[in-house]
Amino acid sequence: MLKRDRAKKISPLGLGVRPKRMKKGMPQDIAEEAGELSPEFKRELNRRLADANDPVRYVVFSDIIGNGRWRLWLDVSGDGYGTSIDQATLFKREYVARAVAKAYSKGRKSDLLIAKITTKNDKKRVLKFEKPKHRTNVSTQRPKRHG
Repeated sequence: MLKRDRAKKISPLGLGVRPKRMKKGMPQDIAEEAGELSPEFKRELNRRLADANDPVRYVVFSDIIGNGRWRLWLDVSGDGYGTSIDQATLFKREYVARAVAKAYSKGRKSDLLIAKITTKNDKKRVLKFEKPKHRTNVSTQRPKRHG
């Protein structure tokens, strides 16, 4: 076995040897072999790349007071809550965030909610807060009875 054969590396996509020269951001061997890939496989690769680069994520939070003034963000790895969105666990898929929220809500009076956020420019910004489905506003005054 030649010395240079041992130094060859497999490309990240597993499509062959990584070349020294790059062509428009894609290794030359991969670009040549890409012509051999089926159109369906190319579409799937493009879909997965676009999905990986999508900055939209979902976080689980608890609206403590009910008016949106005080939220606690779920940190799954620490098994607790944080007061900052930077402490929250990010979920790529909404259905995964909902499943985690449901699991953490068992036996509690109020359900956990989901917020859709963006992570553009390494900053977390909320795009949309989920509203509580049914929260009763308990008034301190009793309604007047007529009669």
